[in-house]
Amino acid sequence: MLKTPQFWLQKRSLISLMLLPLSYFYKIGFSLKKNFVKTQKVDLPIICIGNIIAGGAGKTPVALALGQFFKKNNIEFCYLTRGYKAKNNKVLMIDEASKINALEAGDEAILLAEIAPTCVAKNRYLGYQKIRENKKYRAIIMDDGLQNFQLEYAIKILVIDSKIAFGNNHLIPSGPMRQSLAEVAKNIDLFVIIGQKNISIEKEIFEQNKNAKILSAQIFASNLDKFINKNIVAFCGIAYPQKFFDFIQKNGLHLIETKIFADHYQYKNEDLEKLYQNAKTKGFQLITTKKDWVKFPKNFQEKIDFLDIKLGFENEIFFKNLLEKLK
Repeated sequence: MLKTPQFWLQKRSLISLMLLPLSYFYKIGFSLKKNFVKTQKVDLPIICIGNIIAGGAGKTPVALALGQFFKKNNIEFCYLTRGYKAKNNKVLMIDEASKINALEAGDEAILLAEIAPTCVAKNRYLGYQKIRENKKYRAIIMDDGLQNFQLEYAIKILVIDSKIAFGNNHLIPSGPMRQSLAEVAKNIDLFVIIGQKNISIEKEIFEQNKNAKILSAQIFASNLDKFINKNIVAFCGIAYPQKFFDFIQKNGLHLIETKIFADHYQYKNEDLEKLYQNAKTKGFQLITTKKDWVKFPKNFQEKIDFLDIKLGFENEIFFKNLLEKLK
């Protein structure tokens, strides 16, 4: 069961050093991919939200928050996502009422579809064409696409976690970086930093883009009261599980036990039953992330709770500027 390597977050690591030659091959392969993919021009503005590390930065929460802002301002839009680890390779259009599950569409797609219609497409250009069949949409919000060059983007948003930042700053597999900050920074319209203020990250950004627009965001849980004064057993299958566990403790909840699964793990019934029975026997409250919860069968969704994590922004000025571009 593959999990995010811990050495990705360590500034000095023998394993990382040994893998460094493979990172050069990754860089060559990525450059070839970028040069050989033809970027298609589009007639609908696409706001691309992505990161430059392998998972865990918070791009989907940003996509959800921007979608909520669009809805509040009556902007008809559609999400576009690749549906990571989805079993269905077809182009799918789903919404909150769809009976398509996370196994078919991917966990991010199910979360996005609660806010707005969502197109799931491995080939993002085919997904764009599917969205354009409906003339009502004024914009597309693309969840995870900075390393995809099939479509022309109107706005590029780079999401950075203030604690993880860029890990050890090495490319995959020596580190978590998909691309270096220097490679992308000048073409980014907005940098969203999630978590505590980190001056060193801001300094790195301004070194690469002196005109950078940086927006700070904080994580909060909308249903925290539900778990106060309870003994918590927490589990998750996300890129950086310690972020989830740290958040639980930081908010004063009594965390007793933790269990880690691989990122985007597809839970089996026996996994969930074992977790549930363990917590029930000890009289503990079992919780997970919503990203994990959406993948459970209905009977386990009724027995296992999730911490409903949201993003709060210091201001919405840049989001408001987006509305002007959509008029």
